[in-house]
Amino acid sequence: MTEKELMTEALALAKLSFCEGEVPVGAVVALDGEIVGTGRNRRETQKNALCHAEIEAIDSACKRLSGWRLWQCEMFVTLEPCPMCAGAIINSRIKKVTFGAYDKKNGACGSVTDLTVMDFNHKPQKTGGFMEDECKTLLSDFFKELRTKKSAEKAERRKISMEKIESFKIDHTKLLKGMYVSRIDGDVVTYDIRMRRPNIEPVMETGAMHTIEHLFATFARNSEYSKNIIYFGPMGCRTGFYFLTTGITDGEALELTKRALKFISEYEGEIPGVSPEECGNYRDHNLCLAKKEAAAQYNVLKDLAACDMHY
Repeated sequence: MTEKELMTEALALAKLSFCEGEVPVGAVVALDGEIVGTGRNRRETQKNALCHAEIEAIDSACKRLSGWRLWQCEMFVTLEPCPMCAGAIINSRIKKVTFGAYDKKNGACGSVTDLTVMDFNHKPQKTGGFMEDECKTLLSDFFKELRTKKSAEKAERRKISMEKIESFKIDHTKLLKGMYVSRIDGDVVTYDIRMRRPNIEPVMETGAMHTIEHLFATFARNSEYSKNIIYFGPMGCRTGFYFLTTGITDGEALELTKRALKFISEYEGEIPGVSPEECGNYRDHNLCLAKKEAAAQYNVLKDLAACDMHY
C-alpha cells in the first residue's frame, strides 16, 4: 500500500471513533506497505486514559509480529502524537511516524515539544502535515458537532430551571393565616393550611408539626371522608400543612379541617403511630405544643367560609 492509502486507512479508523462520540484519531502500523496493526481513540468508551489510537496500533502490531521491537515498521496517524504516544513509538523502536494534523496543545513531535529529537536510545524519523486538510477537517467537524450538542443541552437545562411552579408565583409576603385552595388537578384539590405568616412570624417547632401530622391524618382517615383523603403533610418551610382531597367540596374539606384541629386541641393520650417500627423519627413529637398550635389555627378558621378559601 502507498503512504496515501495507509493514511486513508487511518482516517477510516478515525471516522469510527467519530461515530462513537470519541475525538476522531486513527492509526495504523505498516511493515513493507502492509498493515500489521490498527488502533483508534477509545478513551471515553473504554474509560481508560491509555486507549489512544497509537497505543492500540502498537499493541496490535506487537501481537501480530510476536515481538515488541517494531524497528522495521512505520506508523501513520491522523493527529500528532501526545507525549505518552511519542514515548511508546520510541520504546517500540518504530522506524518512522507520519502524522496528519498538528496538535498545538499536546503534540510531542514538534508542536509543544519534540521527543523524537531528544537523546533517547532511539530516534524515529517523522513527517508532519501529511494529508493535513483531511485530518483537520474531520477533527473540526467533530468539535463543531460537540459544541452544538452541548449548547442544545445547556439551553434545555436552562429552560427547565426557569419554569417556576405555581406556588412560587404567589407573593408570600402578603399571605395571611388561613386555609386556601392552592391548586386543582382534575378531581384532586390541594389546600394550603397556613398557620404562620411566611417570612414574618417564627416557623413552627418540628415536634409540634410532627404530632399534628400524625393526629390530623389519623382523624381524617377515620372520618366519613376516609376514602376522599389523599395526603396530609407539613410544608417544608414549616409555616403550615398541605391537605389533598378528592370528591368533596371546599366546604366539606374546611369543616373536616376545623373538626380535626378541634380534636387535636383537646387530645389526651398516646400519639398514634409513635414507635420505631411505625415512624421515621418517633422521638421528635410534642403533644403540648401541637395542642396549642391546633387551638390557635382553629380560632383562625372557625368563622371562615368556603368562598374565602382563595388566594
